[in-house]
Amino acid sequence: MTATNPTAAQKAWLERVSQYAEEHGSFPKYNVYGFQLHHVMGRTARHNKVKIGHWFVLPIEAKYHDISSNNHFNVTNHRKRYSIEFGWQRNQFAAMCAVIRREDGSLPFDDDVYHAILDTGY
Repeated sequence: MTATNPTAAQKAWLERVSQYAEEHGSFPKYNVYGFQLHHVMGRTARHNKVKIGHWFVLPIEAKYHDISSNNHFNVTNHRKRYSIEFGWQRNQFAAMCAVIRREDGSLPFDDDVYHAILDTGY
């Protein structure tokens, strides 16, 4: 797949996810420092024919995301281990979205995107 550039709304979502992490902490352990934005399935991902790549983003503590980290539960290198230890990324996404929806009143994507993300095996 070729890379796609994010729309203005998707860029704003990345900023909102960063804001969430700064206020509430990153995953998996709610650290407010040293997080990276993790595109769970990659920026071009689709699920059930719905484009979710630019939306399915989590703030992950750097030691659990950075490609150079040798942490045993690094989500980039050991997705299954990460999920066994900390839970499904889709559930972390749902928890983050619940807070954002409560604070902002809505999410910047349609329900079909949200439900496609929750239907993934991640």
